Amino acid sequence: MNTRGEGVIGEQLVCEYIKGRGMRVLERNFACHGGEADIIARDGAYIVFIEVKSRNSDEYGYGAESISRTKRRRLAYTARYYLHMHRLNHMDARFDVAVVTRGDVEYIKDAFDMNDV
Repeated sequence: MNTRGEGVIGEQLVCEYIKGRGMRVLERNFACHGGEADIIARDGAYIVFIEVKSRNSDEYGYGAESISRTKRRRLAYTARYYLHMHRLNHMDARFDVAVVTRGDVEYIKDAFDMNDV
């Protein structure tokens, strides 16, 4: 399977996972000139920006390890842009990571925050 196909399947699994935990998916694959977010969801008082990493194995490293400082910075920029664009600046943002390995979802809540970038 190609990487894009794995990514789409992984994102779908994560959407099902978070919906099962009471979160509501607002956007998928949101992009702006400074970055992109795989999934944007609402979890109570939070707008959650979720980075999804799909893997067939740990052979090339753990999925969450591949989220570089640059990627975190771009995701934070995207979050600011999204919140401003939708007039949600009053909402708290949270950054979660979902690692999908062979169909299993490991969900890391509060993986980083705006201060980490």
